Amino acid sequence: MIAIPPITLEPQPGQVAIRWLGQGGFAFRSPNGVVWLVDPYLSDYGQERPAVRLVPPPIDPGTVLCDAVLCTHAHSDHTDPVSLKAIAAVSPEARFYGCDEAVATMRDDANVAPRRIQTVVVGDRNTAVRGMRQPLSDVHADVVFADHSGDACGFVFHVGDGTRPFRVYVTGDTLYHPGLVSDATRDVDLLCVCINGRMGNMSAGEAARLTGETGAKRVIPMHYGVMANNTVDPATFVDEIARQGVQAQVRLLGIGESWLLSF
Repeated sequence: MIAIPPITLEPQPGQVAIRWLGQGGFAFRSPNGVVWLVDPYLSDYGQERPAVRLVPPPIDPGTVLCDAVLCTHAHSDHTDPVSLKAIAAVSPEARFYGCDEAVATMRDDANVAPRRIQTVVVGDRNTAVRGMRQPLSDVHADVVFADHSGDACGFVFHVGDGTRPFRVYVTGDTLYHPGLVSDATRDVDLLCVCINGRMGNMSAGEAARLTGETGAKRVIPMHYGVMANNTVDPATFVDEIARQGVQAQVRLLGIGESWLLSF
């Protein structure tokens, strides 16, 4: 198999490229060519038994070239040891980020070397997202609150070298909570928000509310369409955005689809 970046679009200054990997997983690429993943679930791994997927993974984790992987929490469809182990092998200079519980899975189940893992905590700001041999990066992350299990978190990425970075908020799994709205998450350029309304996640209506309360300019709903027992029709989110009068551009991505965004 040939190893390639999981996203081939090449953003210019003032742009960011994004690809939805299904569930809460995304691949991103910055203008300086930094490639990073959030919560890549690219297998059928389950803690008790293999998951029954509605669709296959859009890419083979054993082909993924990237600089960094960030995991929001330790659940197996977000910190997937099968995917992480394969990515770590094919991208030997990739760095892995997570809070304590996700880090334990990276280290103990995915066999990622401790020197390649960076532990983060909610409240961290301006964390450089970069590979092991990258001295500089045009991507930095704020680690933000999530109301889910254990030490779950979300990430707000600042992309670009200029005075006006492109800001992307990935909620991870979370219930709706007023604490999701903060100085770190307000007025983001793009919000990636869970909408499935079960198993510890907010509903489509609550996700629309959060979109409005953060003032996000664009929004991608996520966490549907992969597991038969944990999905929702994304049209309900589109309807809620309209019903609540939220002024944000909604983009429904297909699993594996990419999008090149500009300021």
